[in-house]
Amino acid sequence: MLNFLSVRARVGISVAAMVLPLLTLSGTAVTALEGTLDRFGDTADEAIEEALPLARLQTLVIQVERSGLSAVLHPTPVTRAGYQTARQEMREAFDALRDTELTEEGKLVATASDSAENAVGLLDQALARSASTIRPFPAAGPQLAAVESNVEDAVQALGEAERLASADIVAEYEDAQDVQRRALLWIVAVVFVGLVLAAAGGLHLTRVVLTPLGALREAARRLGEGTLTHRVALPRRDEFGELGQAFNAMAVDLERSQQELTHHALHDALTGLPNRVLLADRIRQAVARSARRGTQVALLLIDLDGFKAVNDTLGHSAGDELLRSVAERLGLCLRPEDTAARLGGDEFAVLVEGETTTQVLGIGERILRSIRPSFNYGDRELFLTASVGIAFATPGPDGTSENLLRHADLAMYRAKNGGKDDLCIFDPIMHDVVEDRLAMSNELRGALDRGELSLHYQPIYGIKGEPLVAVEALMRWNHPVRGAVPPVEFIPVAEASGLIVTLGAWALDEACRQLRQWQDTPDTGTAGQLQVSVNLSARQLADDDLPHLVAQTLARHDIAPHRLILEITESMMINDVEAAIRRLRELKDLGIQLAVDDFGTGYSSLGYLRQFPIDRVKIDKSFVDQLGTSQGRALAEGIINLAHSLALEPIAEGIEHEYQSTALDDLGCRFGQGYHFARPESPDMITRRLADNAQRVTTETPV
Repeated sequence: MLNFLSVRARVGISVAAMVLPLLTLSGTAVTALEGTLDRFGDTADEAIEEALPLARLQTLVIQVERSGLSAVLHPTPVTRAGYQTARQEMREAFDALRDTELTEEGKLVATASDSAENAVGLLDQALARSASTIRPFPAAGPQLAAVESNVEDAVQALGEAERLASADIVAEYEDAQDVQRRALLWIVAVVFVGLVLAAAGGLHLTRVVLTPLGALREAARRLGEGTLTHRVALPRRDEFGELGQAFNAMAVDLERSQQELTHHALHDALTGLPNRVLLADRIRQAVARSARRGTQVALLLIDLDGFKAVNDTLGHSAGDELLRSVAERLGLCLRPEDTAARLGGDEFAVLVEGETTTQVLGIGERILRSIRPSFNYGDRELFLTASVGIAFATPGPDGTSENLLRHADLAMYRAKNGGKDDLCIFDPIMHDVVEDRLAMSNELRGALDRGELSLHYQPIYGIKGEPLVAVEALMRWNHPVRGAVPPVEFIPVAEASGLIVTLGAWALDEACRQLRQWQDTPDTGTAGQLQVSVNLSARQLADDDLPHLVAQTLARHDIAPHRLILEITESMMINDVEAAIRRLRELKDLGIQLAVDDFGTGYSSLGYLRQFPIDRVKIDKSFVDQLGTSQGRALAEGIINLAHSLALEPIAEGIEHEYQSTALDDLGCRFGQGYHFARPESPDMITRRLADNAQRVTTETPV
């Protein structure tokens, strides 16, 4: 840790070195000034105390003279009383000053006192004589002149005493001014010396403390602004130097952390490839370069076929290892200037600049070939393929990374829907298809309320000419503008938008309602044993409320549970095996029948089929179409025998020819459906078929 105490100590010593001399010198000057002013004040107070009585005595002496003269010249009781009062006050004032020390002022006061007493004596004599006659005393003139002379002497003596007393004040004032001038000189000297010391101390403080603090503050400001490359230049061995080194180390760590965070933010954590954000930035740069150079920019979007099955069956660790291996193989197919990125899940992308269309197609073919060989995971060999969509950047405002990614994505899905393990170049018509699907999705949301949806039913017959035993409910959409929209077009749209859950619930309710109506219709014969088959979507199977919905529907239409067949596909079960088994068992507990549709085209293993509580399997049309070949017949026979070994009833789909029906009968398949027997029909047509069956058959064995 840094020892900041020593830094503080040095700063304190520097400040004290500047302040202490100032305090000492200014203190001396102030003390001297204060002492002088105190002395001046004391002396002035004493002089004032002396001068005031002397001035008062002058007034009293003159007052005695005037009151005495008035009493002599006008001898009345009032004048006599006034004279007596003035004479008494004067004597008391003189008596008060006679006890003072015998200073020069005291001698003058004594002289004044004698003169005043002489004047009083003369006035007393004149007053006595004036009282003995009615007229004023004739000889009073000379005597009164003597009184005036004595009074003048007394007043003059008192005035001299007062002057001497005032002189002390003047002398002390002059001394005070002299001391004040000296004090001011001291203060000026102190201030000058203080300024010099402060300047020197400030320079020292700036060099020792303020400069390094400013450097650290500037570094902190730049760090706050995100400038992590700034460093503090403090080649010192003190605490500030150590603090600067620590700050630089912190900046280095932050810069490294930022680089790591930036790398993680722009790269995929699993494969280390650039992610979608970095790819979008590189696309923008590549498009800008291509506009300047007149070259071509291509984006290849790669989606792995069958990756989800590997992830679900072997776990995410196997899936992660597989993705890392795919990333390595992609790197071997590209040039150093090309960019391979992982967009998420099992989607990868490759950005190529400056290549012709033929060369880009060659890169796409190399990518497909690189993924086809097996991947090793432990003692297993895993096989994958890929679907590749290719899009070329267009000049102008439409040539954005978002558009390029979207176009490549459309092309990739076209390749996947076309059979997988293939590549496809984007065509603007694909965008029109997407817009049409979006419009169809919006229109499909209101189709149910507008009564545009209906159910048709395809009969399921016994292959040996047995009567109608079941029907499969198939949804139809009669659009007011588009006309009859095939299920292959609108069902995927419903799946993608989530509408399939609502449509599926409606189809289940409508099929049960129709089954109840057939049962209640006279002359339908075996309608009481007829079964109806309804397809479930993957979204419906994942719904926890599905068993409750099925139970409510059966109860609402009073349908026996065994007369309802719910069809699911193998891919729906393989996505989440445990959840599928749990949900199927809940449905099976209701008493309904379960069937696996398109059997043989998915990824189900024999172990899975043993766990699933299913009752029948429907053989896919692709196997029925190959019954004319020995290999196709062998495949169909294997599926039928597998179903029988698992106590499952096989039902063939897509029977269109008599030879197919005969072959299936020979292989042990009892039931089937297809154009050979009947196309999907309206409820009224099924009603007629049931009536025909009632006329031809009196008994019927349920499936």
